[in-house]
Amino acid sequence: MPIPSTGRAIVTGAVSGLGKAITQELARHGWEIATVDSKDTSDQVWSDLDHKILSCGGKHLPSHFDVRDVDSWRRLSDQLQKQWPTIDLLVNAAGVGATGEVGQLPIHQWQRVLETNLLGTAIGCETFLPRLRSQEEPARLLNIASITGLLSPPSMAAYSASKAGIIALSDAIAAESQGQPSVTVACPGFFRSGLLDSWHFTQDMERREADRRMSKTVWTSESVARYVLAAAFRGQHYVVLGRQARMLWFLKRCAPGLTNKFISYLYHRCKTDE
Repeated sequence: MPIPSTGRAIVTGAVSGLGKAITQELARHGWEIATVDSKDTSDQVWSDLDHKILSCGGKHLPSHFDVRDVDSWRRLSDQLQKQWPTIDLLVNAAGVGATGEVGQLPIHQWQRVLETNLLGTAIGCETFLPRLRSQEEPARLLNIASITGLLSPPSMAAYSASKAGIIALSDAIAAESQGQPSVTVACPGFFRSGLLDSWHFTQDMERREADRRMSKTVWTSESVARYVLAAAFRGQHYVVLGRQARMLWFLKRCAPGLTNKFISYLYHRCKTDE
C-alpha cells in the first residue's frame, strides 16, 4: 500500500537524521505533521524544517520537548485532541547512541541512551495508544529500533539494550492491539545520517569503525525513510534493512551461538588491528 495522499502524523526526532527524512517524506504526500524534538535545538534548525515541510506541501505543528518528559507528551496529547479528529501515524524515531564495553561506559551514558531511546518511545506509546486503539479509522505505529537490538554486538550493550527493548515493546503492543494500530518495528543496519554527531565514543577504534561502515553503506536517511514507511503502510511488522544485517539476523536465528562467536571474532580483530 502506498503512502496515502493526506494524513496526520506525530514524528519524534524530527529535526535530523531518519526522523527528519520521514517527516519530509510525509510532507511530500501532503500530510500534517506534529514534529517533536529537543527544546535545545536551535531556532534556525526548526525554521529550516518548517520551511521544508511547507514547501513540500505539508502542514507543520512543531513541539519543542524532550521525549523523556511525560508532562510534555500529555500537553501534546491534549492539544491534538482539540485540533485533530484522528491520528493516522505515530513514529518514534528519536534516538541517541553510545559505544563502550560494559565496565567502561559511564553510567550517565547508560541513562541517556536507555531513557531517550526506550523510555522516550514507551512514553509516546503510553500517551497515544489509547486514542489510536479507540478510533474507527485505521492507525499505524512505527517504532525505530536497530539491527543491534537483534544482534547485540560488542561495545554496544547500552544502545543494543535500548533497541532490543523497543523491539520487545513493539511485539507486546502488536499482540495487545490486534491490528489497531498496526505495529511496525524498523531494524536498520548502518545508514548515512547525523546520528554519529551526537554519539558518545569511548575508544578511537569505535569511532573509526563507525565512520568506515557509514562511508561504505548505500543506505541514506531518505532511502530508509521511504522503505520503512512503505513497510508500515502495508502492515509489515519486522523491517530489517541491509543485506549484511538480514544475513546476520538469519544466521543468529539458525545458529545463535555460532553467530555470537563470529561477531566477537570480527570485533576483536578490529581491536588487534588498531
